[in-house]
Order: sequence, then structure tokens, then C-alpha cells
Amino acid sequence: MPIQVDYDKFVQFRYHPDYLNKYRDYETPTEVSVKLAKKLTSASIEISPIIADGGNFTFASIKRGRGLTPVLVMTEKVFFENYEEAGENIVNQLEQLFPKHKLLFLPWDRCDVCGHTDGILHAVGLNKVLVNLKIYPDNIATRMREILESCFKVIDLELSDYHEYSWAYINMIHTKDVIIVPGLGLPTDIEAINHIKRLFPQYKDRIYQVQIPSIVKKYGGALNCLSWSFYKYSL
Repeated sequence: MPIQVDYDKFVQFRYHPDYLNKYRDYETPTEVSVKLAKKLTSASIEISPIIADGGNFTFASIKRGRGLTPVLVMTEKVFFENYEEAGENIVNQLEQLFPKHKLLFLPWDRCDVCGHTDGILHAVGLNKVLVNLKIYPDNIATRMREILESCFKVIDLELSDYHEYSWAYINMIHTKDVIIVPGLGLPTDIEAINHIKRLFPQYKDRIYQVQIPSIVKKYGGALNCLSWSFYKYSL
């Protein structure tokens, strides 16, 4: 689906990921996505030839003085997906599409075929992000932390055990009314949701957990991957 730039502007990227090389029937054509989006919003939708997934667009904000700057965090997978184009050209195009945003690019762990950021971090108000970096190799996790700490206070998700699917706790649905956290049917489920509740006290009694271990295991995605949300006010 299109990615929101501002309350009245979206960008539709090309959904042609390499992890669907053998499953191209699962791709959604650009015209289908745009048609559906136009039924749900009257905002303008710009078409971009860049190959990119919605899961690789994670947004946060930083406040310095009186200024507020939106930040777009992606992994470097976007450069590999668009290998025929020079990396600086991809950056230039993204900067033109997101003129208000600061762009951050995290290293891509090749074991993560999707290369998304929505299982790496989640904004926790201004200047802070919740992360689950302990599932990544040390060198990649260290570099991710360095890049994120250039803008944010980085908060590690507190779990007694980190396993291959614990990234899913970060992959939550977060709306103005509720937060819905994935559950994995593991003892760490309660640890994850309790930590998230402490980080969002303004959502008291409005944070829920839904068990989706079979979806996470079979499809490699969680609740943010399964949803499309947008703001109805200026970013």
C-alpha cells in the first residue's frame, strides 16, 4: 500500500521484492494498490519506480528546541532491491519524496530475507525508539545501535530470552486509540507486553495482545506487516 509522506500526500512504491522471486502471483500490482487506497483516502498519491516494501518504512520523530523533525528509518535492503540504480540516486529520489524527513539507513542482515525495519524498531514518543537488536549478529546490532543513537534514545525490549521470532513483538499495530502486540505463545509474551505498557502509560487499559504464532512462523510477518494505517493530520 502507499506510504504516507504527509496527511494529504502518499507515495506508491513498486512491490516487487526479491523474496517473491518464485511466488510472483503474490505480488499486488501498483494500479490495484492505488485503486484501493483511493477508496480509503482522498489524499494525492505519487507513483515511484523504486522497489520497496511498506515494512521497510518505519517512522519516528525527534525534537530539538522548538523544531520537530520526522525521521524515516530503512534498511540498506532498498539499495539491493534497486541494484540497477546507483545508491546515491535512490537516496536523492527518497529525499525528494520525503522532503521534511531525515533519512537513516540501517545495515541489512542477509539472514532476514525481507530486510524490513518494522521488526527492528518502534517509536516511543519523541526522541525515543524501542528496539530488539539482540537477535542480530553483534557487528550488525552494534552498527544499528550507533546509527539510531545518532538521533534517538534507544530502549532495548526487556526479555528473559531472545529467540528467532522475538522481533515480532516490535511489529505491533499502533493507532491513536489502541496498541495491539503480537503474541507468540511463549513465556516472553507477558514480558513483552508489560514492558510496552510501561513505555505507553497514556494507553492504560488500551494495550492488547493477540496470539499469532502460526502466522509469524509461516509468513515471516506480524501485525504491522498485515495492516495499513495512516494519519489524518499533518506529520
